[in-house]
Amino acid sequence: MARKQKKVTISFFVDKAKQRVALAEADSDFIDILFSFLTLPLGTIVRLLNKQSNIGCMDKLYGSVENLDVHNFQTEACKTMLLFPQSAAAVRCEDLKVNIDSRESNPRTIYVCRKAGCCAKATCLGSSVLNARCPHCRETMDSRRTRAKGNVDAGKLFVKSGDKFMITDDLRITPFSMEHYLSFIRKLGKEDECTLEEKVMDLGRDEILTLLRRLLVSSSPLTDLFFKNVGVTNDASQGIDIKNMIRVKRESNTEAESKETHINLFLNKSTKKVSFVEVEEDYVNFIFSFLTLPLGALIKLQNNKSFLGCVDNLYRSATKVSSDKFKSEECRDILLSPKLASFFGYTGNMLKVDEIAPPKGFCRGCYSCFWNNNDIDCEASECVHGVKRADFRMLNPKSPEGRTETGGGYAKGKFLVTTDLCVSQLSASSSLQTVKSQDLSFSDLEMKRAVFGEMQALDLLRSAVTSKTPIDDVLNIFRKAKVEYEFGC
Repeated sequence: MARKQKKVTISFFVDKAKQRVALAEADSDFIDILFSFLTLPLGTIVRLLNKQSNIGCMDKLYGSVENLDVHNFQTEACKTMLLFPQSAAAVRCEDLKVNIDSRESNPRTIYVCRKAGCCAKATCLGSSVLNARCPHCRETMDSRRTRAKGNVDAGKLFVKSGDKFMITDDLRITPFSMEHYLSFIRKLGKEDECTLEEKVMDLGRDEILTLLRRLLVSSSPLTDLFFKNVGVTNDASQGIDIKNMIRVKRESNTEAESKETHINLFLNKSTKKVSFVEVEEDYVNFIFSFLTLPLGALIKLQNNKSFLGCVDNLYRSATKVSSDKFKSEECRDILLSPKLASFFGYTGNMLKVDEIAPPKGFCRGCYSCFWNNNDIDCEASECVHGVKRADFRMLNPKSPEGRTETGGGYAKGKFLVTTDLCVSQLSASSSLQTVKSQDLSFSDLEMKRAVFGEMQALDLLRSAVTSKTPIDDVLNIFRKAKVEYEFGC
């Protein structure tokens, strides 16, 4: 029998004459869903929206990861991590009224080795990511276990229940009060509120996904949802002159360039624009990290100016809703400063986004006996495998050696990256295909060497989520500038 889909109820106040939603009213269930969007990694959003997110070049970047051979990654699990990036807030969001990511129905799932002997040691290793390799036998760790919920805030989620909230069409959220309501009605020019008609809708997973899709590109996502304007382009980021927003590093600003990588630019001789770049794995690790970045962390890195639809308004609402409406200050911090999931950072992280500490555990006896005994500790001083106490540690899925320390990278080798963030392994075949795809010949190209540092990293991130040619936008600005980043032949 099919499982009944959960839904959340919303009241829409509709101006039928203008075919728009003037206002919506909802309780904490819906506000938690909206705020949870800020904790979703960009790669998860792309996957949920079937690579039709329209977030700059993120859809193409995600597709590149899909198309790359697993041998282009440090481990098989690295590819899984990028295609299914985890949220550091997944356990907190486990009880959302409508969970749009069915794959994460139980974010506490871990994978251990099927061989009992590998778990019958004083230290048992597990992975939050499928396709990790057991460091003892090198087999895939695919035996599912579920870890305890742990000490998450009572009730979890974000805002307290019991209150009603007002949501404007462009996703400005405020707790309901007559003062706010009357002020809003007056701003609409609707002195007679009876001109608005109340319509109650139950929103399930499909409707919430539609809302997520529209809030990324539209200035009126509630209207789009209610009136089914899902085919309307209405791209709120259109018209942004990203090149005027790119900063050029001055010689006095040395602190921001603590991490640098060298890249080879291949320019079209006639246009002087970048056609593609040849890079080492550290540069590819950087752009792959975009997929693991929570949406709220993106907004914070861009100083609340991502220019993605109504996302900035959603983020600002989390800052403006009074603290007594949140279950704790930690709840608000998770939205305003989202962290990466455990092990989803990488060595040389230019964006400097922290990751949460991996969970740990212990039991009397070994974990093989613990699981065979329905998650009950051994009563004897030691188990049948001679273990008195076992520690549980999470494996770093990016580590080929099976280490538990954080760090490491996703990719290995050299790569070609086009200006729209399509990544391919460096080879004669990929070079030829890239040149042909741009209607060029090799004689049309000239190579320049460049240094890419943290200043450009932030600008590339900004451009990658708003532009279709982010590498060309960023690197040509620096190439033309009469500053330290002039490029030599």
